[in-house]
Amino acid sequence: MPPINLTPQTIQKLTLEAPVSTVTLLEDRALVRRICKTNLTPGLWQIKVENVASVLADKSLRAEFVGNYPGARIDDVRVRRRMLVKEEDKPQEIKTLQAELRFLQTTLKNLEENRSHQDYAFNQTNIILAKAVQELPVDAVWGQIDPTSWRSQLQTLFKQLRDFRTEIVNNYYSQEKLSQQINDLISRIQAMSRPDMVYTAHIETDLMISDTGDYEIAFDYVVPNALWRPYHQSRLILATNTTNATLSFRFDGCVWQRTGEDWNNVDLIFSTARASLGTEPPLLTDDKLNVREKSQQIIIQARNQEIQTTGIDKDTTPTTVELPGVDDGGEIRNLRPPHKATIPSDGNPYRVAIFSFTSDAEIEYILMPEVSCQVVLKSEQINTANFPILAGPVDLLRSSEFIGKTSIGFIAPGEKFALSWGSDAGMRVQRTQTEKRNKNHLTKWNELTIETTLFLSNIGAESRVIKTTERVPISELEQVKVKVIPDKTTNSVEPDKNGFCNWNFTLEPYSQLQATLVYQISAAPEVQGL
Repeated sequence: MPPINLTPQTIQKLTLEAPVSTVTLLEDRALVRRICKTNLTPGLWQIKVENVASVLADKSLRAEFVGNYPGARIDDVRVRRRMLVKEEDKPQEIKTLQAELRFLQTTLKNLEENRSHQDYAFNQTNIILAKAVQELPVDAVWGQIDPTSWRSQLQTLFKQLRDFRTEIVNNYYSQEKLSQQINDLISRIQAMSRPDMVYTAHIETDLMISDTGDYEIAFDYVVPNALWRPYHQSRLILATNTTNATLSFRFDGCVWQRTGEDWNNVDLIFSTARASLGTEPPLLTDDKLNVREKSQQIIIQARNQEIQTTGIDKDTTPTTVELPGVDDGGEIRNLRPPHKATIPSDGNPYRVAIFSFTSDAEIEYILMPEVSCQVVLKSEQINTANFPILAGPVDLLRSSEFIGKTSIGFIAPGEKFALSWGSDAGMRVQRTQTEKRNKNHLTKWNELTIETTLFLSNIGAESRVIKTTERVPISELEQVKVKVIPDKTTNSVEPDKNGFCNWNFTLEPYSQLQATLVYQISAAPEVQGL
């Protein structure tokens, strides 16, 4: 029987560079892929990849071959972490700061010596002045009276005292400022000289190779401290006739990451998938119904109702839930920028252009005086891109001038949407409202007449067509009726189904206009709260 060879097979070790190639960004994390290429011979190998993020999730780490390699397999992959004590890594800068510290300390010592000399000179001058004053009566007794000489001597001594005192005060403040600089410099040197604890990590994987050849291995893992949000930029270029315009829209992804590893020249994928969103159904509770007698009195209350639509000229209500993160319209989307990007691990925001489009825009001037007495420039355009616009902030630029920010909701491809471009400085608006109450003696119904008056002034050199909107209440009860009085309302305008009254006013340069809306609310006698 031949002897059995129990000698363990030698494991060959190799350290490779596996730069980050692709990063998939989610709302609150990122999926990182590293790829390395090497030539391997048959046998057991232990591959090591250094300088990976120490915060990576261990259970998310996986390794795989990129390609088909018969007979080769990956037995295990793991992450190793170490805590290092980092010594001073800037000796030259510390030496420079120490030289500056010695210079400041020498300067402070010289100031202290000057201060001592100034104090001594001040005291001696003060003694001389006191003795000079004491000798004045003695000179007067001996008949040596010379007021001019006394005045000259005393003025000289007083001037010397003032000069010494000024020098002492200036020296005092100089010492205070220099002492503060020295303390700050000492703290800075101590902070730079202090050893820091640094956490490092590397990936190890065990391979079984059967044939010699070139192998490509990918490592995937998930890291926290990384996120992205949509961020847009819109530029409006007005035409010469000011009725049409061109809008260019850019969709950006704003990235923040502080994972401990820099992403240099990587392919980014912006995903709207919510990996942390729970899938458990909510707990059900009992909903008890109680029966109570109907009240004989009707109490009314006014409330504001928001009209929700998915886009312009659409009456359907959105069915998606508005989340604080990325609103993707209910469908997971993966957006890829056309170019590679570099995202350092410093926690600062970096904007990456994903796509852009240009569209013709229709502009108009909007006035809603109940909300704000300002005429706002509004543009309506179509999303001509093949991708949706996700909800997020928008930077507004008119030609090349930044005018402010706004926000936008989810816009599907081919959908029309609107943007506001700020108020018109050449328009002035004033709104007044009066109420008059009355009771119909025949029907006993209570009546409330509301008159709204608008004063518009165009102080600019261009004419304006202003789309003005006012609203009247909509009654949900038979006991309450609302009607507009046409003969007292400008242009006899009638409200639409949502209670909005719309006018199109044309104001020539340096002109004024007045508009009036009068409507009446009638309530039955049993109605309270009118």
